[in-house]
Amino acid sequence: MLLMSRRGAQDHARRRRRSRGQSLAEFALVAPVVVAILAAIIQFGIVFWAQNTLTQVVRDTGRWEATQGSCTNSAAVISQANSIAGTSSLFGYTPSSWTSSNVTVTFSANCTSDTTYPVDNSQFSWVNIAVTHRVPTFFPGMQFLPQLGTCDPTGCYITLSTSAQYRLEPKP
Repeated sequence: MLLMSRRGAQDHARRRRRSRGQSLAEFALVAPVVVAILAAIIQFGIVFWAQNTLTQVVRDTGRWEATQGSCTNSAAVISQANSIAGTSSLFGYTPSSWTSSNVTVTFSANCTSDTTYPVDNSQFSWVNIAVTHRVPTFFPGMQFLPQLGTCDPTGCYITLSTSAQYRLEPKP
């Protein structure tokens, strides 16, 4: 068995302490970067999920409107969009919070009243639905994404939008 001299044991203990201090310093330098990358991945996942859900809500609302037989009832479309969003998993949505300020419903020019709604497949009209939705941010700095993020007195958020266009179907 090899025995270490007293001086050798002290040198060995000193190197272990220095090594632990070096590891701590390296961790202190790397940890914030790793946490920031992890936070960005989580926030991006939330925004991606919200964009997909928002797109699905708008598509479902458009499909619903395409079968209703009305060219003038934008309020019903907004109400239906709120109803669908309320049953979806849309992140950051509060029940009945969408109004005409963030839900735009437009019909094609030849669809001006319920009497001009298509009566057969030789006629056609379109409905366009566009929605803007705010997704809250959790991690500092995410609101500074160019042309997407912002902060106001209500909090920091990223603004998402989507639209859908559907052909109105003839009344059965």
